[in-house]
Amino acid sequence: MRVPVSYVWSNPYYNSAAEKYRMHLQDLRGSCIFSEVDMRKYLSRMKERPDIMLLWGFCTERTGMVGLCREYGIDVATWEDGFFPHYDTIHFDPLGFCWESSLPRMMFRGCSGLQRERARQSREAWLAKPVKALPAAVRPPYVLWPLQLVGDKVNEWDLGLTDWTGLIRHFRSCLPARFQLVLKDHPLFSARDVAGLDELLRELPNTVRVPRESHLPTLLRECQAVAGANSSVLYEARLMHHKPTYAYARSWFTNHDDLFVPVNPDFCRSLPRQDWIENPAAMRTERLNDYTDWFLAQLLARQLDGKIAAQDSLRFRTHLGRLSYHSYLEQGDAAFDA
Repeated sequence: MRVPVSYVWSNPYYNSAAEKYRMHLQDLRGSCIFSEVDMRKYLSRMKERPDIMLLWGFCTERTGMVGLCREYGIDVATWEDGFFPHYDTIHFDPLGFCWESSLPRMMFRGCSGLQRERARQSREAWLAKPVKALPAAVRPPYVLWPLQLVGDKVNEWDLGLTDWTGLIRHFRSCLPARFQLVLKDHPLFSARDVAGLDELLRELPNTVRVPRESHLPTLLRECQAVAGANSSVLYEARLMHHKPTYAYARSWFTNHDDLFVPVNPDFCRSLPRQDWIENPAAMRTERLNDYTDWFLAQLLARQLDGKIAAQDSLRFRTHLGRLSYHSYLEQGDAAFDA
C-alpha cells in the first residue's frame, strides 16, 4: 500500500465540506477536473503524475475520468460523507460511490470476532441516548418513513422523482391497515421536498406526518419497521436498532436483500417479509445477527472520524491509501480488515 502525497480531484459541488481535508495533499492541478475532456487536457500537459485522483460522490463524467486513471496508472478513491454520525465522518471506497461502491459487490460469508466486537461497541455507544415521548399523533404499532430531500444527488441519479407521493402511496397500499405509517420531515426540508404530502395525507388511511424536531432515536426505538428510498436513517434502523427495513432505491446496501429488503413499486403487490413487521424479533437469527454486525463493521472500516481527518494528515492519507483502488487490487477484501 502506498500512502498518497499528491492528487487531482473532481467534485460536483462548489464549496463542499471536502475542502477542509485537501490541505493534506499536494494539489497538482490546483482546481477541479470537471470532465473527461478536462482530464485528457491535464494528462497531456502534466509534469508530474499524481499519486491518486479523489472523486467526491457522483461526479457526472466519472466513468471517463476513472478509465483514464486506469490507463495512466493513477490510483483512484471515492469519498463522501460517512455514517454514524452522517455528516461528521468521511467514507472512502476503492470502486465508487453508493451502489457503485465495493460493498454491494461483497458477499457475506461470516463475521469475525473483530468485526463483531467493532459492531457491538459502535452500536452500544450509538444507542446510549435518552428516550423521549413519542409525538402525540403517533400511535403504535407504526412504521416510520423518514422523508428525504428530493434534489439529493443520489435520488436524482437513481429515481429522478419530483416528489415522494408515489412511493409513499404504494407502501401504504401494501402495509396492513392496523399499522400506522408515520412520515417524518427531513431536518433540512423545503417546500419542494414535501410537495403533495398534505393532499396525500387526506387520502391515505392511518397515516400521519410529524415535524422535523421529532426525536428520531425514540421513533426508531419504538417502531415496528422503517421504509424509505435510501435515507441514512435506513442504516441506523437496520444496523443499530435491528428493525425491518424496506428500501425503494439503491445504495451501499444494494444486493444485501436479507438486511435491506428491496421494494419495486412496479411489481410488488405485497411487502416481502411482511412477517418481520408483525414480529421484528423473528429477524434475530444467529445468521442475520452476524450479517448485521458484518455489514456495520464494513461501513465503519471504510470511514474516518471527521475531526481526525481534518487534524491528522498522516492518518488521513494512510486511511485513503488503504481504501484506494490499487490497494484493493493488492489486498482484496482484506483491505477492509484493518
